[in-house]
Amino acid sequence: MKYLFLTVAAVLFFCRGLSAQADAGFYLKVTYYEASAGALISHHSNDVRGIQQQRVDSGEIAAWRFYKVLYSSNAVHRYQFVTVEIADQLNGLQTPPSHRTNLFIEGAHENILIASKVHSEIWRTRAGVYRTGLVSPSRYKNANFMRATPGRLEEYLDLEINIAAPLHQNQADNGRMDGWNFNRLIFPTGTAVAYNFITTDFYSELEQIEMGITRELITRVHPDLDVDEFEDFADSIRTRVWSDLWELLDHVD
Repeated sequence: MKYLFLTVAAVLFFCRGLSAQADAGFYLKVTYYEASAGALISHHSNDVRGIQQQRVDSGEIAAWRFYKVLYSSNAVHRYQFVTVEIADQLNGLQTPPSHRTNLFIEGAHENILIASKVHSEIWRTRAGVYRTGLVSPSRYKNANFMRATPGRLEEYLDLEINIAAPLHQNQADNGRMDGWNFNRLIFPTGTAVAYNFITTDFYSELEQIEMGITRELITRVHPDLDVDEFEDFADSIRTRVWSDLWELLDHVD
């Protein structure tokens, strides 16, 4: 296929302040939480945030995010909250002894459990594009959990890094999104894991989600690409297992 041999001059802009995403090469610890029965609380306790602030201040991690899951097509695992710890070294994501496994709020006389840990993952960011001028984390994050077709890993990497990244950069440059990350799942691994890559789209407003990548955009950014051939190829080398939409509740940088 001729498009496999395209050489795309993709300029990937890295946001050193980690205002919305993680730089290429950074590690992310993503932890999923299930809300307790009857819990209507959208914010966590200050002691959790305080611990993460100490870790950022000490240089152990670069940033921390706390999300509420607005929508999910995942019919297997149930989770309503997600935390993301970002670090440039894998050792920075070791959980300190004082860090709570579950999420609490401070009640009048006791701590009230609002969510219990389901599981954690480690991602590594392979590529990212950004809208210039971001000064705070994006409010919305669309996580797409992908499964690369066995035996076609290099073709899939080429698709995301050399074809998809410039398309998302164009979207960001024109105010249709804040940015995009391409992440590889590095833990856990094994045949029982449903996905091995995650793409994440960042938005300031929900309306931006509808401003997706069109055939016209693909043709403009990659004029030598046969769009019909490309769409068939993309479907053959990866499967979107499910998608989530998260809303940022709190963050530490």
